[in-house]
Amino acid sequence: MRVKGEIVTGAGKLQPYARFDLHRASGGRDVVRFAGPAASADIASSIGATSTELAGGFTLGLGDSTSLYGELGKLWASGGATRVQSSLQASLGLRLKW
Repeated sequence: MRVKGEIVTGAGKLQPYARFDLHRASGGRDVVRFAGPAASADIASSIGATSTELAGGFTLGLGDSTSLYGELGKLWASGGATRVQSSLQASLGLRLKW
């Protein structure tokens, strides 16, 4: 889900947004086999997870060919056999069109 807006400022057109994402990785089973001359051993692990992500950001149009953008977000584990999460993530950049 994404909510966005548009505000005209003295620096250019500001487009702030917030988003909420639900990620689902299907279940399954990974198996690795370690084999030696006398025997082998299988190690199995379940896969599959649900995670949620919350982020907010902006795009600031500085002109027809230049914009500044940024985003701040975090990912949380929400269930499943695999634990998926992240620290606080951020990005900032300058986009040029030619």
